[in-house]
Amino acid sequence: MKQKHRLALGSTIGLLIAILVGVILWLLGVSLTKLSDVYFMIGLALIVVGVVMQLSHAHLFAGFRRRRKKTYKEKAAGTPDPKMDTSNIAIKKNEPLRLSDWNRWLWIDGAVLIVIAVVITL
Repeated sequence: MKQKHRLALGSTIGLLIAILVGVILWLLGVSLTKLSDVYFMIGLALIVVGVVMQLSHAHLFAGFRRRRKKTYKEKAAGTPDPKMDTSNIAIKKNEPLRLSDWNRWLWIDGAVLIVIAVVITL
């Protein structure tokens, strides 16, 4: 089985388990508004995790300099700091964003849970 299909299957199974747990809790007497709130918050959390994962691949901090302490010999020699290669930084920053399978399914699952929460409250 391909990785994408395995991830989609796991995502679908996770959504079905969430719906099944919701139905069981509803049968046990939990109010629909509380169940809807939980679904909505879990959906928001999944979307936020997907956004954080996406931003971690965006090379936002490429080009920032880190100061390191010079050794005694470097201080005595008075050598200047090496210059940054701006072309490599520009190449990194201009790369298109990569949307991984994990991000895609986190966003889809989060959106589906939010839609379920809205439908439950109607």
